[in-house]
Amino acid sequence: MYVDRSTVARDSFKDKVAVVTGAGQGIGRETARILAHLGARVVVAEIRDTGADVANAINFEGGTALFVQTDVSDSGQFDILKQKAYEAFDRVDILVSNAAHYVLKPVLDHSLEEWDHVMAVNLRGAFLGIRAFLPGMLSRGYGVIVTFQSTEGMPFLASYLATKVGLRSLAASLAMEIGTDKGVSVFCYGPGMVDTEGGGAAFRQLAPMYGQGMQEFISGGGVLISPELSATGLVGAILRAEDFHGEDVDFSSGLSRLGLDSSGEPVVAASIPGVDAEAMRGQAPPGSGGALDLNRELERILDASAKEYDRLPLFVRPVARRMFQQGTGKKVNEWLVTAQEMSARLEAGKADPDEIREYVGLLKRLDGFMAKQESDARNWFKKPEDLQMALDSLAERREVIARLMEELGK
Repeated sequence: MYVDRSTVARDSFKDKVAVVTGAGQGIGRETARILAHLGARVVVAEIRDTGADVANAINFEGGTALFVQTDVSDSGQFDILKQKAYEAFDRVDILVSNAAHYVLKPVLDHSLEEWDHVMAVNLRGAFLGIRAFLPGMLSRGYGVIVTFQSTEGMPFLASYLATKVGLRSLAASLAMEIGTDKGVSVFCYGPGMVDTEGGGAAFRQLAPMYGQGMQEFISGGGVLISPELSATGLVGAILRAEDFHGEDVDFSSGLSRLGLDSSGEPVVAASIPGVDAEAMRGQAPPGSGGALDLNRELERILDASAKEYDRLPLFVRPVARRMFQQGTGKKVNEWLVTAQEMSARLEAGKADPDEIREYVGLLKRLDGFMAKQESDARNWFKKPEDLQMALDSLAERREVIARLMEELGK
């Protein structure tokens, strides 16, 4: 297992109980296996008989698993799932709402039954799981709840992707309701472009619908990764769930918490979302002008960041953009507009003290986000020269922000 290449303890989930829905194949199956490998007792919730095979495999490998055949869209079956989980293990500490259903066709070609079934499995199923297991987590002061997101706005996937946007919003809303002092963490996971049984079937069907060959379609979405690699990233995020409460998490961020790169090797070799180290090579250092010159330098940085996000793979791009927004308070393009408006005010001498104070507050958030990127970069890059290039780029950007805040404070 990839997780054995990390330094994480084999008993990291000892005494924890996890429910993984849709665990009969793909990411759900591998997540259940890895959680059990690290000491968790796992409830395999799956509508098909394949769930029994997964539970049997876990038990054969020395773990502890229980299969409960479950249609997650059915509230009565969820009640049975809860009852059997509590009878076997007394509680549930981790809920991974992985079960999903999709229909590939134009919006107008959906029957009402098809549309409702996608909504019922994907959205209602997640809600039923939260309703069943969150109260116990709150009463014990510990819990992790995970929903799943995907990319956005692809033709012929409207119903499925609508639920994924809903699941992201559900996780964010629930995290705000719970707060940060209850011991329960909620996040929405972006698994990447994964070669699962269901995903592979969807890709083969979608490619000709887009007028593309299979390889052309896959290359447009990024790197196709294995279910085990994506599940390993998920387990890494669950281990550090308090770091991600209320946030979107991509698979590489979860892997980095295990000290693994995006291919599952120790020490990560990827790129920092929003920082194209190669593109920054040879760029001039920040100028020495006043607030207006520095703010225009910030505009250049933000414009470069927006273009860097646009170059990210399809299945990574929306998650990376939202992580920027969560960390800085604005979308990257909104940040650029805000900076341009401030430049206009500074040039006209019309920036009043209240506007400047608010702007400095935003700059502090932007700097904090880049500081976190600096910290994460030490896990994301394998080659020392690539790491140093990225760190130099971030240091230059942070220097501009620091000097701009200083000038605005005069």
